[in-house]
Amino acid sequence: MPVRSCVTWNAMITGYCSQRESARSALVLFGDMLDDVCGVKPTDTTMVCVLSAASQLGVLETGACVHGYVEKTMCVPDNDVFMGTGLVDMYSKCGCVDSAFSVFKRMKEKNVLTWTAMATGLAIHGKGNEALELLDVMQGSGIKPNAVTFTGLLSACCHSGLVEEGLHLFHLMKSQFDVVPRMQHYGCIVDMLSRGGHLKEAYEFVVGMPVEPDAVLWRSLLSACNLHGDVAMGEKVGKKLLCVQSTQSYVDSTPKSEDYVLLSNVYAFAERWEDVEMVRQEMKVKGIENKAGWSSVQTSSHLQYVPNDLKISVE
Repeated sequence: MPVRSCVTWNAMITGYCSQRESARSALVLFGDMLDDVCGVKPTDTTMVCVLSAASQLGVLETGACVHGYVEKTMCVPDNDVFMGTGLVDMYSKCGCVDSAFSVFKRMKEKNVLTWTAMATGLAIHGKGNEALELLDVMQGSGIKPNAVTFTGLLSACCHSGLVEEGLHLFHLMKSQFDVVPRMQHYGCIVDMLSRGGHLKEAYEFVVGMPVEPDAVLWRSLLSACNLHGDVAMGEKVGKKLLCVQSTQSYVDSTPKSEDYVLLSNVYAFAERWEDVEMVRQEMKVKGIENKAGWSSVQTSSHLQYVPNDLKISVE
């Protein structure tokens, strides 16, 4: 296209942001937009999408630069609920919860998404008590928490070891706020109990659910069994997990190498080498390969992608 309008740029950037694996492309395209000879200026929509891309990648330096650009050339985020919420989310996911809270406090208007972003930010940084206190302040402001808010709050309890508080919150969610529990909420409770070593309670919670547990729940519990060295429970949960994968058809139920590795590790902990070999053979028969993981970290203006021991620098 010889001439690109702001609508065109926004459509492309939004499209990239909607796909997590293309978040970096959204940032590259934003740079091209700023360099466009036609002098097209970013809008609020552009900046919210770019902040989303930065938060997905966890690139603090880029996100902070975007914040600075907004402060200098556009509206002050304090007066824009969507821009402010985007900044709270970005700083939280990039590890700067104090900066997120600073933006949050300055905002003159907050909606349920803003409160949820802040609660989730506190949650992922282990500030469970602060997240629960935020719920009281939120209610005092006349904002009713929704299902996503409770996912963040339950996650806060999970990461902070607040088991009793989490169970109480789960009860309040249903009885006081009429929020029907979703699989994410059940997952938070299972993860919370499992992290605390309450494997029996976690198992009983899963089998007592009013909906059929998915592979993610069983996988979380199996990982905890491996962590705590509970071989008997791990074997039982591992069989449940593989059974779920054979009967459910959605994406999270497809066989994953990590599931077999976890079960194999449970057997290895008990020195049941024949069972370890059996699991490995089953992986071979089903054509399941142990896929390498990867991570990324921003250093200066570079993104360092690290799959296994191989480091790839991306400008």
